[in-house]
Amino acid sequence: MTDNTDNQPRIWRCPQHQVEYGPDRIGERGYRMDWHCPDCERERSRTERALQAEHQRYEHWKHSSGVPTRYRCAVPASIQPLSPSAKSLRAAVQAYAGDLRARYEAGSGLVLIGPPGLGKTLALAAIINEACKVYRGPVYATWPDALASLKAGIGGAKGDPRCEAVDSLRDAPFLALDEVAGVRDASDFDHSELFGLIDYRYREELPTLVAANATAAQFPGLVGERVADRLRETGPQLVLIGESQRGKAALDGAAAFEEPPRSIKVRTHNQGAWRERTITFRDGRIAA
Repeated sequence: MTDNTDNQPRIWRCPQHQVEYGPDRIGERGYRMDWHCPDCERERSRTERALQAEHQRYEHWKHSSGVPTRYRCAVPASIQPLSPSAKSLRAAVQAYAGDLRARYEAGSGLVLIGPPGLGKTLALAAIINEACKVYRGPVYATWPDALASLKAGIGGAKGDPRCEAVDSLRDAPFLALDEVAGVRDASDFDHSELFGLIDYRYREELPTLVAANATAAQFPGLVGERVADRLRETGPQLVLIGESQRGKAALDGAAAFEEPPRSIKVRTHNQGAWRERTITFRDGRIAA
């Protein structure tokens, strides 16, 4: 290390990156170097962006993911292997959540069919909880609720957000649509809205996971053959059988997505010495 004592050049070397820097050091592009190791500054910048992105994913999960309060602690291991179907469901969810980036790139979905009480909602929530740790924007929704909101908004005040209840689901990086066959006496309008949503995500290769209280034979008739056909192509179909397991295994534990730290410390080499700096996330952004 050298400094500017007795008019010596102001040039230092970062011991970690072995980079010479300083106002008297000319870089490869002909610019004078800064008072900080450039590689340390790049790492600090990456750390800032990563912290901010993690908080943004957490805030989405907490406020906008739609995961019901009861299932905020759901993870793939929450599915108890109490029956052969539960074992198959647990294995399928663990396999799906084990490589979410590959699932996203492939646009892979999952179809869960069977009677109530066999863990379908738990499975969807567990996958969305895991997806929110990786992507900003995964959503859990029940189809009857989304459709009811849409209908309630039609004819209302201009700009009523309920009119976007279905369209707002279109571009979610992962969409878990529960009770997809839960609309009784579905009208042509109902089928059209469901087809429009599923078809859009099919064309855009966005992963869609659905659950339905139905048998494999009933499913196409309840959701429409065109919907069923697209869902069959984009993901495996798991048919669950057996008696309801509701109430046989408690769902508890810590939240599936822990709040990220509000601040972290990083080291940077500055004017020939290591300096510790604190990166703080506050009010939705990295604080200066």
